Amino acid sequence: MEPNKAKPAAPAPPHGGGMVLSRKNIFMQSWPIMLANAAAPIVGLVDTFVIGRYSNTAALAGIGLGAAIYALIYVSFGFLRMSTAGLTAQSDGANDGNAVQAHIFRAVPLGLAIGLFFILTQALLLPLAFGFSKAEESLETAAQIYISARLWGLPAMLGSIALMGWFIGISRTGLALKMQIVLNLINIILSPLFVIIFGWGLYGVGIASAIAEWGGLVAGAVLAWGEIKRRGGLRPGALSRKALLNPAELRKLAAANSNIFIRTICLTFAFAFFAYAAAREGEVFLAGNHILLQLITITALILDAFAHTAEAVTGAAYGAKNRARFDKAVRLTSEFSMLFGVLTSAAIFWLAPYLIAMLTHDPLVVASAREFLPYCALVPLLGFAAWQLDGIFIGTTRTRDMRNAAIAAMLIYLTAHYSLTPRWGAHGLWAAFLIYYPARALTLGFYYPRVRRAMA
Repeated sequence: MEPNKAKPAAPAPPHGGGMVLSRKNIFMQSWPIMLANAAAPIVGLVDTFVIGRYSNTAALAGIGLGAAIYALIYVSFGFLRMSTAGLTAQSDGANDGNAVQAHIFRAVPLGLAIGLFFILTQALLLPLAFGFSKAEESLETAAQIYISARLWGLPAMLGSIALMGWFIGISRTGLALKMQIVLNLINIILSPLFVIIFGWGLYGVGIASAIAEWGGLVAGAVLAWGEIKRRGGLRPGALSRKALLNPAELRKLAAANSNIFIRTICLTFAFAFFAYAAAREGEVFLAGNHILLQLITITALILDAFAHTAEAVTGAAYGAKNRARFDKAVRLTSEFSMLFGVLTSAAIFWLAPYLIAMLTHDPLVVASAREFLPYCALVPLLGFAAWQLDGIFIGTTRTRDMRNAAIAAMLIYLTAHYSLTPRWGAHGLWAAFLIYYPARALTLGFYYPRVRRAMA
């Protein structure tokens, strides 16, 4: 009779470091975040649709200006997602379960605190933001109404960004999609209700979005707790003072956040500069431009799906110090990014005219948006490399290089803007904006060999 043999240990839950790198698995990781990212700007599209159909051009243009300023606030703190994703992926690749959980308990409270700070100081900060726009007084008034309502959801939005980064870092992108679905369902229900039935106008679409953002955060917290239990439950070490206040980890987090913050400020400044420059071209151009920017946001976030997957798989390989795996992760995610860049560009060119007509009845706004649509359609072709490199540098937390590249790209963009706009007007404005995308890719590409050498 054979002696009893010990039963083999149950396999650990799958994580980014253990995922088999194949085209199928890369796509399976990417499509949920693609849908989640594509769904994120639906809040803005719903607001645009409701106001565009049931209000006037001034209100629609006011949402455009208000959305740009709101983005300037919360996108500037995108480091909450990026640093959380990169650091979590590296910890996951190194099989450090305590660190994986500790990252979420640091990032989410930080996002809530930053959002609360902006609510408390809005009376001081918003006049500064409007001071740079130099838009007409009626547009500023409309934008002020919209922002004052949306700000109530800012803490939830920033907390959700951190949660999404954690989901991406552990390669559980389907959870990020579920969180975004809850948010959009709430907004799709409340925004028309508040505007059409209650007659709250711009304030109604803003407060509907704010409520939806809190609903998304609650859904994300429930999903995160379920994932923690799936991985064996809450680790006492993750919540200990030693883990949360570990000096080395805090220094790493502070360095990553500060560098990404500067990088994001440069990126946000460039987009805000474009929006403010559009405001000087008049109400009709600004309203049409707002619609085109919504299309760019949607397509950019679709392409970002592969960048987010790159964050997880390259970050895990970087944490495991496996250069062969890193190179394969870069190649597979970049193949998909290029393919979808081409497909997205074609979709904008052929389908956007119909979407523009759906979003507004104003013939002048429709004509303006269609005139500049070819520029909009070129963005995915010229921009996919920049988004993809962002994902690689975030996953490996090479944040100082990201910071330096962002500063250089912003200076290139501003030089192009002031060189082309005086000659070509609004067309020069768009041409300079297109130059910004390859400038971002080239400046990041300069630092790429250093990333590979770091794993030697």
